[in-house]
Amino acid sequence: MSNFIKRVLNVFGNKIGEIKHGRYLKRIQRNTIKLKESKKSDFNRWANSKELREDWNERTSIIATMVKPNSLLIEFGAGNMCLRKMLPDGCTYTSSDIYARTPELLVCDLNENILLDLTKYDTAVFSGVFEYVYDVGEVFRQLSNSIDNVVLSYSCSDISNANRLKNGWLSDYSKKELEIIFKMHGYQIVEYKEWRNQSIYNLRKYLIM
Repeated sequence: MSNFIKRVLNVFGNKIGEIKHGRYLKRIQRNTIKLKESKKSDFNRWANSKELREDWNERTSIIATMVKPNSLLIEFGAGNMCLRKMLPDGCTYTSSDIYARTPELLVCDLNENILLDLTKYDTAVFSGVFEYVYDVGEVFRQLSNSIDNVVLSYSCSDISNANRLKNGWLSDYSKKELEIIFKMHGYQIVEYKEWRNQSIYNLRKYLIM
């Protein structure tokens, strides 16, 4: 096969890929609008393991550096559970998600009441999760009685220019709005980093003297 034909086929293949991806994004956008109208979570999307992207592991590795050794940790929206392999020494890891991919994974829909016993843990991790939660403040209200440390990422609406509907995101908090929620429920920011215009926070409960 000549190089010219290979180049033509490559261009044609790329164009087909772009068309398919465009259709996929439009489908996600239509679905997101319907979900926001009904205040439901996207069970069907997260039941598909293909939606778990490998490049998210880079963000997870940053989050792992913010976890203290010997933490009793629960990860919400655990996905492929790659965080477990990155944690510092002595940590106890529990995974939870909206869809149970493995027998040990606890099912939890953060758009409903958290029915898990949070007193078993001192640390909660949310990596790329709160974008799919309507009321982040309600989640923090439930965490605040038991969880001392929270590590999370969020694509703030005033930092990221990503199309929120095409990403399937259900909330639109700005950085300031998010940080008000933290403070309201007794958490202070002890570390902050950014990854691909996403904010990564390490939070701890205020010490009461």
